[in-house]
Amino acid sequence: MKVELPSAFAQLESRIKSQSFVRAVLSGRRRNMQTEFERVDIKPVLIKDEIKWQIVSSDGKKDITKNVELDFDFTPLLSSGFANLQADTTTESYSVQISKKDEAIVSVGKVKLSRDLTHDRQKDRMLAESNQIFKALDMSDMLGRIKPSKMDKYKQVDEFLRLLNQAVDGQFTNQDQLSVVDLGCGHAYLTFGVGEYFKDKFKKVAILGVDERVESKDHNERVASKLNIDAKFIAAKIADTPNQRVDIAIALHACDTATDDAISWAVKNGAKIIMAAPCCMHELQTQIKESPEPWGLLTKYGLVKERLVDLMTDSLRAQILKLLGYRVDIVEFIGGEHTARNILIRAVKIGAPVLDIDKKRYEQMLTDWQIKPYLAQVLKDELKAAAGVSSI
Repeated sequence: MKVELPSAFAQLESRIKSQSFVRAVLSGRRRNMQTEFERVDIKPVLIKDEIKWQIVSSDGKKDITKNVELDFDFTPLLSSGFANLQADTTTESYSVQISKKDEAIVSVGKVKLSRDLTHDRQKDRMLAESNQIFKALDMSDMLGRIKPSKMDKYKQVDEFLRLLNQAVDGQFTNQDQLSVVDLGCGHAYLTFGVGEYFKDKFKKVAILGVDERVESKDHNERVASKLNIDAKFIAAKIADTPNQRVDIAIALHACDTATDDAISWAVKNGAKIIMAAPCCMHELQTQIKESPEPWGLLTKYGLVKERLVDLMTDSLRAQILKLLGYRVDIVEFIGGEHTARNILIRAVKIGAPVLDIDKKRYEQMLTDWQIKPYLAQVLKDELKAAAGVSSI
């Protein structure tokens, strides 16, 4: 529903200052406005037996933390140019999207969250080094310590779980079973990690791992047998994965259009959460023969063109998911010192209305660059139904 901007900001502030406030997130940029930070997170914290508001502002490279008093005036911050604003209480999520016409489009949903007043950042790992899965995967030694040669893989699993947990928070409160599909699972480090992390949070966690290599399927079945857990693995291409109900779909480093096949399969099977970390990308690279001006300034350099088109590919994937009703962000899920492929597309299905500006920007990009993204082609029916997009 549409409401006046001052009313939307007042509702946001009233929720932030309520006794049941859990968190607030400000992100995105309104048309013709420039924000000082890319994202601002707000939460209540307990410092020396006194509750304060903790404001964490991020410019994409570093975080600035400020603790303020309860009478702090949030109105200037809320109206400073952010396009997406959300405030969650223990029972309700109040979300505001500001359109190019400066209209506040509000959605309110029910959630079930707990209020955490912890001040110090949580340093515990999502899964301890001594967890049984790391022993079964031959990642830890007899003393339950991760082997030095496997530490990068362990940190990758840990950070992936941390980002997944943020997306899951409050999403599956009314169900006691969880369905997870890992598309392109390889030796199933993430598959087993996700299953292990959620096993005590749901009555049943159904796991399916998909990889086209038979040796991966055999390896993963042996590990599952060691752990005595109910996990299914199949040897198949991602695009050939049988349809089934899925809550969470993950895909780590599926090459080129295999990432698109994973996203497409997840969308078509109703995934509430999609976590995709792309690998090598060639599909758009081969389509671009000439660049619209003034982009020729960049694309005349082969290396720069390659990196630019890689970023375009992931941005278009994110925009397609947004047009299909997902809330999407692209994050660095682990430092470049651990892996060069460290971009993660994180999408949560919220059913938000399609904004005209999002549709126009997407169509303009395709027209200017004369490209047809593979993901748009395999999701053409879904895109036309959800957003009326047909320019592919």
